[in-house]
Amino acid sequence: MHQRGVPMYLKVAATIKNRIHSDAYQRGEWIPAAKNLAQEFGVSTITIRKAVERLIQEGYLTARQGAGTRVTLPEQKKMEIQISGNFRDWFDSASGRSPRLEIEIVDIDPFQAPQSIRTLLDSGQNEPVGRLRRLRRHHGHVVSYYINYFRAEHLQRLPLGKLTQRSFIEVFQGSTRIRLTRLEQRVESIIAEMDLAKVLDTDYGSPLFFIENIYYAHQDKPVVMTHMYYRGDCYVYKAAIPLDGDHLPRNAHSLT
Repeated sequence: MHQRGVPMYLKVAATIKNRIHSDAYQRGEWIPAAKNLAQEFGVSTITIRKAVERLIQEGYLTARQGAGTRVTLPEQKKMEIQISGNFRDWFDSASGRSPRLEIEIVDIDPFQAPQSIRTLLDSGQNEPVGRLRRLRRHHGHVVSYYINYFRAEHLQRLPLGKLTQRSFIEVFQGSTRIRLTRLEQRVESIIAEMDLAKVLDTDYGSPLFFIENIYYAHQDKPVVMTHMYYRGDCYVYKAAIPLDGDHLPRNAHSLT
């Protein structure tokens, strides 16, 4: 099934990029000549050159006059987000503490949120909610995008300086004196549409991890909603799941 509206050179670039990440084209290796790639993909050499130029700009390839095009992407270790029953493990990996990430505030202001968010936060029909948007960078490259929603009355209490040094949840609890007692989390795989692709400095259609967290306080009242977008080429989810061999189901082989 073809993705309508996506230029062919971007599809070719994404395919070559995936081959690099999967070591089909290894670092230091020459990729096939443009005419060979054009024949393989069923496109013109102009399309191949546009795809290669894009990958050169992104640092995946380098061209040498009269020699060809070589893979130059430096080795990248994906950052792990821990899936476990231990909130601290997940929190440290997802918040950018391990490894340490640079945090950039995009904006923090009142926002006319969708009705679903206003209802969740028990905000009035025409009342804005507070919104904080931040980027996380690793060695200067954007790897994730966070949006926090909360009642607008808390905006003035949040110290901006701390929001680039600590997690929003820590700052929120410390400045509002609201103790969060429960977290509901939803994880979904999505693709980057044009707006997200621009924010995350990635290609349209690139895979993303989307996580929605809803934090509850006393009397089980939701007070914060967080939307997190992680670039699929920068993160991997990792889980350690203990197995009790004596209590595995009879069709346990299907789990593999």
